[in-house]
Amino acid sequence: MHARKRERVDSLDVRNFYSHGSIVTFGRLIRFHIGFSLKIIRH
Repeated sequence: MHARKRERVDSLDVRNFYSHGSIVTFGRLIRFHIGFSLKIIRH
């Protein structure tokens, strides 16, 4: 099982991993910004 997983890891998987990571980070930044804006509006 471990050997099969290792075989599947290629440049395309690495690219998908990095793109997914950047999307998650970007989403977190947007959520943080929206939460910060809502706090200002409440006050």
